[in-house]
Amino acid sequence: MRSNKGIICRECKGENKPGSRYCWFCGAPLPWIERRPSGGWRAVGVGFQVLKWLVATTVVVALAGGVYYAFNRVVLPIFQEKPTTTITEVAKNTTSIRPTTTTTIPRDDRLVSAGKDRYATAIAISELGFPSGAPALVLVGGEDFAKGISAGPLAAAYKGPILLVPTDGIREDLVDEIRRLDPSHVFLVGVSKPKTMTARLKEILEKPEVTSIAGNDVFETAALVAREIRTKHETVSKVVIAPVDSFVEAIAATPLAAAKGWPILLARENGDLPRITRNLIVDLEIDAALVVGTTTELSLAYVDRLKGAGGYETAALIAEYAASHGLEFTHTAIATGDSFPDGLVTGPCLAADNGMLLLATNGHLTPEMLSLFGENRKAIRTLDFIALPQLAQELAVSGGSPAGSTTGTTRGVVGTIGVDD
Repeated sequence: MRSNKGIICRECKGENKPGSRYCWFCGAPLPWIERRPSGGWRAVGVGFQVLKWLVATTVVVALAGGVYYAFNRVVLPIFQEKPTTTITEVAKNTTSIRPTTTTTIPRDDRLVSAGKDRYATAIAISELGFPSGAPALVLVGGEDFAKGISAGPLAAAYKGPILLVPTDGIREDLVDEIRRLDPSHVFLVGVSKPKTMTARLKEILEKPEVTSIAGNDVFETAALVAREIRTKHETVSKVVIAPVDSFVEAIAATPLAAAKGWPILLARENGDLPRITRNLIVDLEIDAALVVGTTTELSLAYVDRLKGAGGYETAALIAEYAASHGLEFTHTAIATGDSFPDGLVTGPCLAADNGMLLLATNGHLTPEMLSLFGENRKAIRTLDFIALPQLAQELAVSGGSPAGSTTGTTRGVVGTIGVDD
């Protein structure tokens, strides 16, 4: 115990000086609780108390942060309503389009409205893909796919769009689009009455350079287009061989061929190549080919073959092949494969972005195409629907798969609502 003067020993009851460790009288150790701690021990005690408060404060802050995160990320979204997506048709001359919905996935869905016919739809695609004009333009007859199916890589080589021309010549809506594009070079591929067309172009444009490419048949026309591509690129590393009696395969391959500068050549129904096509391959010193949808035999160093059970299965294989050769789903377009014009015109627009083309039938993606879309939809940042408003709405809501999440805004772009012929 402690007195006013010192420490009382418990053994002999002797009084010791404050701070003593042993009794001066009997030598017994004095209880430690009776001693006042030295300065060093007092500092350790204070530090220990501060450390305890810091640990306690950290634990409380961490628990509060965890509760906030769980509420904000898990509990709150359960009670929030899912955003809806609206398709908005926009007037032809609109220069800017305001998104109607903001969602968590940064994907821009654009709907190219169907024109009154395939020629008007092609104009709408051109307005979307080349809003500031183009240095070149390729005009293709809009009635016979085989005559113009090789035009995609040519248009991409000269950085211009494809427009379709009716058999009776250039009509007024085409005149307006040609003037807007203001190309210095125009190619006519397989069009009827090329001399009349050239004269009309000179009335529309100021001193245009017009090149007419037309062979005795579709095989020769494709070969002449290939030579023009070689002139522009100076070299051709590979060609695409597609069947003359089916346009789905050639359309599916157009963005890849256009992006890579590979000419598209045509094989006969039985897979044989005409002599003019074989001679072209020799003349251009080509040693590689991509054969799609046909059984063509080639004596080249490198030949890749893609052929599914049908045209759309082959188109899906072409898309996978394109993805393995540098094309990306970042910019993807979906067009119908039931007719050739929309997909043909879309190809050069995608080539500038190394974009991908998926084909639909009867307004819907086939199982192969839908699976491909679902596997890559997270990579898509721009998705163009070419005259497919119902499919645009379906994929905007579902995200491309039954378990998909809501996607970005679907918005209309140039063109008038109607039904393609």
